[in-house]
Amino acid sequence: MEIRSTYRLRSTISIFLLTLTVMVASAASSSVELPEEFSANYALEVYGTVLARARYTLEHTENGLSMTQSTRPAGLVALLRDDKIDVRSDMVINDGQILLVNYDYKHTGDDKDRDISFTINWQPDPKHGLSGKAGGIYEGQKVDIDLDKPVWDPLSIQVPIMIDTDKQLPPHEQGLFIKGEFKEYLFENFGSEKVEYNGELFNAIKIVGRETKRDRAMYVWLVPELHNLPVKIEQWKEGELKSTVLLESVTFENKGKARTINLTDDPSDYE
Repeated sequence: MEIRSTYRLRSTISIFLLTLTVMVASAASSSVELPEEFSANYALEVYGTVLARARYTLEHTENGLSMTQSTRPAGLVALLRDDKIDVRSDMVINDGQILLVNYDYKHTGDDKDRDISFTINWQPDPKHGLSGKAGGIYEGQKVDIDLDKPVWDPLSIQVPIMIDTDKQLPPHEQGLFIKGEFKEYLFENFGSEKVEYNGELFNAIKIVGRETKRDRAMYVWLVPELHNLPVKIEQWKEGELKSTVLLESVTFENKGKARTINLTDDPSDYE
């Protein structure tokens, strides 16, 4: 029982990190418009049971913005495992463009080295317009990758998503750091769609993301009135629903004023 639960926890936390951040994307924003600062709480469900919860934050900084994520097991799984995942992404604004410059991922409570850390040094390039080099460590292995376009990690990708969701962009690919390399993902905006969540009906925008070399699909519903935060995310594989991610609450920060929205009747305890 414990071995199966441990395997499922690791698998579902990995899915959780991916589905919350990879399933939606858009072309890198060319403006300096930034999304609202926020702190949002999400729950991961598998077959109707909550297995993990995560808190996301976005803050404006002097040169750009920063995002953090903390994921913890929940329910019965928390009695079997004490895994903790903490992530940070830092971005800067350079010539009106948002660029990822730092990513740190730490997984504690596990028997394997799953930590990831890299920085990107960006320079102007006469031929491509932009040139970068990503250097760091992925699960104990050295990372050294040359880049010629903006790229993202599974956390920072939410920034262009939130900025560009309303722009009705055509299907496009996005470079995302997964398993030690930058892989291409194809995303498509399917327009407006109503979605019911916890008895409330939302006018949402549906985004579908497909990994170009694997049979995986992510369906995401983002709500404009919540500054394009996703309220529901589904991950599918080979035509079967694998997991569902649901927004439980969010607090927006604007000019020192906070606005909190609770979407569940059973508030959760986040560390």
